[in-house]
Amino acid sequence: MRIGRVVSSRSLVDVTCLVDSPGTSGLAPGGHAFGNFVRVGESAVGILYDSVLQNADSGNPGSRNNPAQAGAPPGTAGATMVSVLLLGTLDAAGGSQGMPLSVVSLHAEVGILGDDEIARFHRDADQVLQVRYVPLVLSHAGGAARPLLTVVLSRLATLFPRDLSRIEVLRKALLWQATMAAIR
Repeated sequence: MRIGRVVSSRSLVDVTCLVDSPGTSGLAPGGHAFGNFVRVGESAVGILYDSVLQNADSGNPGSRNNPAQAGAPPGTAGATMVSVLLLGTLDAAGGSQGMPLSVVSLHAEVGILGDDEIARFHRDADQVLQVRYVPLVLSHAGGAARPLLTVVLSRLATLFPRDLSRIEVLRKALLWQATMAAIR
């Protein structure tokens, strides 16, 4: 399901999506929530890790100077943007995790991945669970990295119950890192 389109990028792996206005895409509440996996353009896969709300009234002398906002209650004219960290690609052959090899185009469509697509992205050629993007998340998602990976691991635990012990090892390693970072 479409949530919006790419409007800018900060780097090869970090793009910004302008979320469609409510009612224009059928986006359910929470559709652009933290930790949701998305498809960007034809094959890029990313994860939502941050958001920015922009109020068009901020710094604006008034809605009378902007006919598109005329009649709108103060504070309602604005935009929601979400940051997408690109984690790899997904095509008919399966998923590939890591640094994207091509740049996503401006205005590329961004849409939520379903559970089937998320599972395909997380299986390697031998159908084994893979999370090779963890270092990429840790280095690019800032303070949101560990909470983001916690959300991801919880989601993967429901999709890959046979791999629960492997997922738990990674979850404990992240908890240990967070604990050690707090001690320093």
